Amino acid sequence: MGSAVTLVFRQIYRRMRAAHFSYLSIGVVALILSTLGAPLWFMVDQALNLACLTALMHIPSLAPIFLDDASQIAADPMLVPGGSWIIYTTVLFTWSSLYHGINAMLDLEIERAHVVRAMKLADDARQKALQSQLNPHFLFNALNGITTLIRDKDVVAAASMVDALSDFLRSMLQKVELPEIAVAEELNFIDQYLRIQRFRFGDRLRTRVDADPECLHALIPTLILQPLVENAVRHGILPREEGGTLSVSVRKLGDALVVSVEDDGPGKKAGATQPYGVGLGNSSDRLAALYGDAASLTIRSGNGGAGFAVVIQMPFRKVQPVRSLSKLVAVTA
Repeated sequence: MGSAVTLVFRQIYRRMRAAHFSYLSIGVVALILSTLGAPLWFMVDQALNLACLTALMHIPSLAPIFLDDASQIAADPMLVPGGSWIIYTTVLFTWSSLYHGINAMLDLEIERAHVVRAMKLADDARQKALQSQLNPHFLFNALNGITTLIRDKDVVAAASMVDALSDFLRSMLQKVELPEIAVAEELNFIDQYLRIQRFRFGDRLRTRVDADPECLHALIPTLILQPLVENAVRHGILPREEGGTLSVSVRKLGDALVVSVEDDGPGKKAGATQPYGVGLGNSSDRLAALYGDAASLTIRSGNGGAGFAVVIQMPFRKVQPVRSLSKLVAVTA
C-alpha cells in the first residue's frame, strides 16, 4: 500500500519537475502530500487487513489460526493514531526527499556532461576554424611564389619549391588535427616553411632559430608560430631591398614557456592597429581557447628599438621525448 501511495506521488512530482517548480515549492508540496497520504495509507491498510482476515475466518480450518489477529484488527480504530500518523508521514516524506534528491543529482550530472560535451565541441570547432584560416592563406602565397619562379624560367628552383611545399603539407596534415604538438615538431614546420621562402627570396631572408634543449619536448599549439613567422617575413623583411633577419627564440622562464618571433624590419607603423592582418588575432584567440588567462601574446619593438617582436607566454608542460623527432632545428644562418 505504501508503494501504491508513492506511485501517485511520483506522477505529481514528475509534473512539478517538468513545470520547473522551485525546490521550496516541491518541499512544501511533499510535506503536504506526506501528511495527507499517511492517514490514507493507514486506513486502507487497516481495511484490507480486516477484509482479508474476515475472509479467512469463514474457512473453518483457518479460523482458529487467525482468530487473535482478527480480534486485534477489529479492535483497532480506523482513524490513524497520532504516533502512527507521524511514522507514516516520516516514511513518505523521506521517500519524497530521496526521490527529489536522486533526480536532482542525476539532472546535475546529465547537465554537467552536456556542458562538458558542448564546451569540447565548441573548442574543437573553434580550434579547427582558427587553424583552417592558416592553410589557404599560406598555400596561396606558396603557389604564387612557384608561379613567379616558373615565369622567371627558374625550373629547378620551382621544382625544389614544389617538393618542399609537398613535404610541408604532408607534415601539416599529419598534425593539424592535434591542438598541441611538441616544440621540436613546431620548429620543424618553421624550418620547412623558411625553406620554401628561401627558394623565392634567397639571401634576402636570413634566419636564426634558438631553442633551449629542455623546451624541445614541451607542448605548444599546433602551427601557432607559422602565421607569426609569415607576417615577420612579409612585413618586416621583404619590404626592404637588402632583406633582413628573422629570429625565433624558445626558452623556459619559471613555469612558463616563452616564445618570441622577431624581425629587424621597420617595425610597427604609426597609427596601425593591426599591421599584420589576421595573424596576431588568430594566434591570440587560439591561446585563449587552449589556456585561458594562463597564456598571453604581446607585441613590442625589437632589440635596440628597431623591428617588431611578438612574444607568446604559455604554461610549460613537458611531454615524453618522441623518437621520430630526429630533425631538430638549431641555428640557421
